[in-house]
Amino acid sequence: MKRFCLSLALAAIALAVPAAQADADTQATPQAGETAPAAKPPAGANLSGVTIVAPQNDPLVDAASQYVRSHLPVSTFTEQYPRFHEPICVKVQGLPAEFNAFVAKRVVDLAASVNARVASSSDCRANIHVIFDPEPQALMSDIARRRDILLGFYWNDRQLKQMSTFNRTIGSWYVTRTLDQFDISRLEQHDPSAYLDPPKGRAGSRLGSDMRSDLMHTLIVADSKKVADAKIGAVADYIAVLALAKWQGVEQCNTMPTILNLMADGCETDQVPDTATPADIGLLKGLYAVADRVSGSQQRMAIADRIESEMKKAAEDGGSR
Repeated sequence: MKRFCLSLALAAIALAVPAAQADADTQATPQAGETAPAAKPPAGANLSGVTIVAPQNDPLVDAASQYVRSHLPVSTFTEQYPRFHEPICVKVQGLPAEFNAFVAKRVVDLAASVNARVASSSDCRANIHVIFDPEPQALMSDIARRRDILLGFYWNDRQLKQMSTFNRTIGSWYVTRTLDQFDISRLEQHDPSAYLDPPKGRAGSRLGSDMRSDLMHTLIVADSKKVADAKIGAVADYIAVLALAKWQGVEQCNTMPTILNLMADGCETDQVPDTATPADIGLLKGLYAVADRVSGSQQRMAIADRIESEMKKAAEDGGSR
């Protein structure tokens, strides 16, 4: 008897569910002559004359800091940003003499304007070499075979081959060194034995390890056939900015106004200046003014602040460099 009653109850429930669903569908479907209910206004719409807009959060990383982070690689050993400490001496070759002199002077003038030390003697030993060559790949292959130290630090032969492959109109390579807390110097080069006893700094501080990273030499190679029709002033400014800091990622077009866009991929015409910009000047001034034995993160913040300061100053002056 209990089983029979339970069967009747289940049957009643099964019949009731479709009926309830049908009633709901009938109520949800507008009848002829009825007006459909107004839809709820979307978020941010105008309600009774008041527009509600969600607040926008500030970016986690400002544009200047991101620019420094993406374009200035830190030292292999110290994670700091290298710069020249020795007086800068420039040698340019491969163009007619007057153009060689023009490019060299532009590098020296820019160095002086950002407070980098400049050699006073004309017979100084060059630590910035700029070479214009119609066959740049042959030149780079020869350097990789005979003077690989000029290409900077690399881990293995495969990386050396990648580094010595010339695939841009103008390329740059850098030699850096590390000074430990006792000012013992070590070049950052392909020397596996260096990792048996790496440079050591002062431990126990987040502000820095009392180590320093120096830029010792810059090699810039330009394809003279590809730059033949370019404006020499713009090329000289590009080379000058490239020579005074260790760069990476210069093939990417930047939203930050910079002379580096001159040779970058995918830039619109209005993104390509023909002189060094306030952002370029600010970065180099910041690099050459920042304390050289503090941590890389502190250096990055100081450099980014100087970029913003120079750009703000240029905007207030009503123009750009």
